[in-house]
Amino acid sequence: MPPLPKLQDLPPKWARFCLGIGSFAAKELARPFSASACVVACSGGADSTALLSLCALLCKRDGGRVVVAHLDHALREDSRADADFVAALCEKWHIVLHSERQDIAALALARGIGLEEAGRLARYELLERVRQDTGSELILLGHQLNDLAEDQLLRLTRGAGWPAQGGMAGYDASRRLLRPLLLTPRTRLEDFLKSFGQPWRVDQSNAEPTTTRNRMRHQLLPLLLQENPAYLDAAARLWRQARMDEAHWDAQLAATLASLPSPAKGEGLLLPAEALSLAPAALRLRLYKAALESLGPGQPLSDALFRLDELWLARCGGKALRFPGDKEARISKAGIALEVIDRKKECG
Repeated sequence: MPPLPKLQDLPPKWARFCLGIGSFAAKELARPFSASACVVACSGGADSTALLSLCALLCKRDGGRVVVAHLDHALREDSRADADFVAALCEKWHIVLHSERQDIAALALARGIGLEEAGRLARYELLERVRQDTGSELILLGHQLNDLAEDQLLRLTRGAGWPAQGGMAGYDASRRLLRPLLLTPRTRLEDFLKSFGQPWRVDQSNAEPTTTRNRMRHQLLPLLLQENPAYLDAAARLWRQARMDEAHWDAQLAATLASLPSPAKGEGLLLPAEALSLAPAALRLRLYKAALESLGPGQPLSDALFRLDELWLARCGGKALRFPGDKEARISKAGIALEVIDRKKECG
């Protein structure tokens, strides 16, 4: 296991590469990390090993602090070897490690969910616990550009709307998750590790076509790259366009919501006819969704939101639509009234 090099000892090409990652986080994601206390999620694979290397280098330069979190899912015979690899890496680089082993198969069975979802939930629970226990500000994840392209394909396949089709967030403020490698191709990270002789672990289960993500990675994405060798660049552009559109519509939605009258306690919401008449379709649909979600659990589906907009444009007074969570939207001259229906009262 080679020692962690100093930033100034790297070849200029790779020193600029490291600084570029820090600049992306600070400028595009508006969340610099090198002077912060960070929890780095490290599985031992190339992506997370490169992330740990970069984070350790930049934080050492700028006064930040790094701890590592590793979760052994106990799903493969060699998973303990991954944990040992991460432990040796942290010992060599003098980084505090928080490592756990969980029976993810048993967790999936107990929760009635798939292995992939159980593993994801367990990882995020561990990361948040370590963040709180260590007083850290951020959780850094190793998702990179290939992961982003796969995520976009998964979202498209599942019928996600715009701008969700742009892919995962670079920074999730609600969970303090930062993905500073998000626009960096996997091959670039591997070349960076090779530049100072740093090995990494390979999870053979990532090559098995048993999960949708693996099929996207090994079957669909290679076909798209064959048709367009610059497909990853296109994925990065799509992500940037989605973020710009999201920021625009979020601002428009916030301003519209702030202008609406506050409902009395215990009453539903009214989306006034005047506000709806002034709003373009893209804003109206977002307004319906936000208002319905503010009433409690239950996610409104796109088809129902489009149907509600059709009823509003046709001014179908008295017509009503039901949404998940026993929510109802009713058309009237005054606008669209939204409320949660009490089934007991409704049934008498």
